[in-house]
Amino acid sequence: MANYRLAELDFDEIKVNLKQFLTNYRDKDNNLIFKDYDFEASSLNILIDLLSYNTHYNAYLANMVANEMFLDSAVKRESAVSIAKHLGYTPLSYKSARAKLSFTVTPLDNPTSLTLPRFSPFTTQINTTQYTFVNLDPITIKPIDGVYTFSDVEIVEGEPLIYSYRVDLSGPGEKYTIPNKNIDTSTIRVTVQNSFTDLTTQTYSLAESLSTITGTSKVYFLEENPSGFFEIFFGDNILGKKLVSGNLVKIEYLVSNGDQCNVSGAITQTFTLGAKIGGVTLGAPVTATTNSSGGDVGDTIDEIKFKAPRFLSSFNRAVTASDYKALIEANYPLIESVSVWGGEENDPPKYGKVIISLKPYDGYTVNDSLKNSILQNTLLDKKVMAITPEFIDPNYLYVTIDSKVKFDSKNSKYSAAEIEILTRKTIQDYFKQELQKFNKNFIYSKLSKNIDAIDSSIIGNVNSIKIQKRITPAVNTINEYTGSTVLKFANKLVSGSVYSTSFYYTTGNTISTVYLQDNITTSTTSTLDLLDFYTSKTIELNVGTVDYTSGQVSIPSLNPAGFVENSTDIRIYSRIQEMDIGSTRDIVLVIDDSNLDTAVKRSSGLTVSASN
Repeated sequence: MANYRLAELDFDEIKVNLKQFLTNYRDKDNNLIFKDYDFEASSLNILIDLLSYNTHYNAYLANMVANEMFLDSAVKRESAVSIAKHLGYTPLSYKSARAKLSFTVTPLDNPTSLTLPRFSPFTTQINTTQYTFVNLDPITIKPIDGVYTFSDVEIVEGEPLIYSYRVDLSGPGEKYTIPNKNIDTSTIRVTVQNSFTDLTTQTYSLAESLSTITGTSKVYFLEENPSGFFEIFFGDNILGKKLVSGNLVKIEYLVSNGDQCNVSGAITQTFTLGAKIGGVTLGAPVTATTNSSGGDVGDTIDEIKFKAPRFLSSFNRAVTASDYKALIEANYPLIESVSVWGGEENDPPKYGKVIISLKPYDGYTVNDSLKNSILQNTLLDKKVMAITPEFIDPNYLYVTIDSKVKFDSKNSKYSAAEIEILTRKTIQDYFKQELQKFNKNFIYSKLSKNIDAIDSSIIGNVNSIKIQKRITPAVNTINEYTGSTVLKFANKLVSGSVYSTSFYYTTGNTISTVYLQDNITTSTTSTLDLLDFYTSKTIELNVGTVDYTSGQVSIPSLNPAGFVENSTDIRIYSRIQEMDIGSTRDIVLVIDDSNLDTAVKRSSGLTVSASN
């Protein structure tokens, strides 16, 4: 019997196998048919090449088809979308940037009210391109003391479009495609008109939880098709109300530019209203109270692969901590990291609550409007009735690094200055790629290994590490940092290493420049004293305590008189007992971005020196 080697699927291996098969092929009398046959010098070689190519082609095709059947191995987006559909996950669309404006209008007469019509255009220039924002709903105000003020008007980037269909075959089998790929699905509004002659309309909402849908629910379903377009369809009188042939479906939505319209809060952004209100046009451009942000380009194939299984595991309900995490990650792409834990695990405990901490991609905290949106639109109808979600802001620990690199200059293509630049970039990349999220620990050996790998000429490196907490107390007011507001370093601290940047403090009738310094009491605890910045003499004893084991600094009563020039906060430093830095629950490790300023006793956040 021939020895068939079916596992060899490479072209050359297939050809060798075919030749081997023909060489060993025998007739009914057991005689070799191709004995001593030279396949390479014959026309049969062409047929063998053809068979080899065909076999290799089919093997490759079968392998690709098999890959596309599984989410982990899929390489085509439409395959990932199709598999995610079976898991109940719809990929996130483009998200339009949103901004808020407040402005006053002086109408020609004195009407009892003023209305800003829906889709009123507001234009703004970002870099060299002009973009249009609109309000999604009409806004009506009444004058207060004769002044007409529109306050905190939310405007959304995008071009409003309307697309209509006539229902032919009613039911879920008839789907209505939205002919634009970069739409923001959160802006979709669907209305159904009875017919061309009957102008009665009904509004349909997006179906989210099947547990609340009946046969009369006016809902529509949304999914992405293999071509990358979103499409909607309606129910069958069992899950959702069924449409009737002759109905007219009208779909309104915004076509978005995604993240191109995100503007830093450090920039002054202005908008110009392109329509009249009360018969007048606004004169000067309006400065945004909240710059445009939140724009995104939707899920990539990798994000679909990551989110879909986790979304399935939550079963569209919020019971466990991972359920909350999966729901938020699936619906809010601008949140970089989510941490959730039960209130009974909190310090101090908060029974009957689930604690949620969110870190955005842009900035340090999530605004209240987004938190409210998550609560009302995502969690409210999915959480356990007796459990109350509570949002807390991330607890940032800033890591200060002084890195000393030794290298062999004779065997290096880099100068000392270039080694320093490369080391600085390596450290920054380590934080960007490995840290700056919840539950991510700083591993000293990993950073040291990354630095050594910069160039073969590097002999070794030594990194001095400090961690830092920042506080912004109210001036001339007693500020308390105890209990739930205690300063948590969450790592064991080195005794005698705790100190702060300087600030102004009133002693008697004199304003002095002072700083905080630990005064070692025992190996595990100490008091915190106020010292004069210039003489280091003690001004006030025992203004706080330090627990080196738990890494907590408590200050019951801090009453600063102001901040020293070039400073807007107080920064408290400490060295740590271990080489690694732990991160739990709400703690996020970020690299210290401080500039050296001896006038406020502030260290440089990242210092690198190279020597040979």
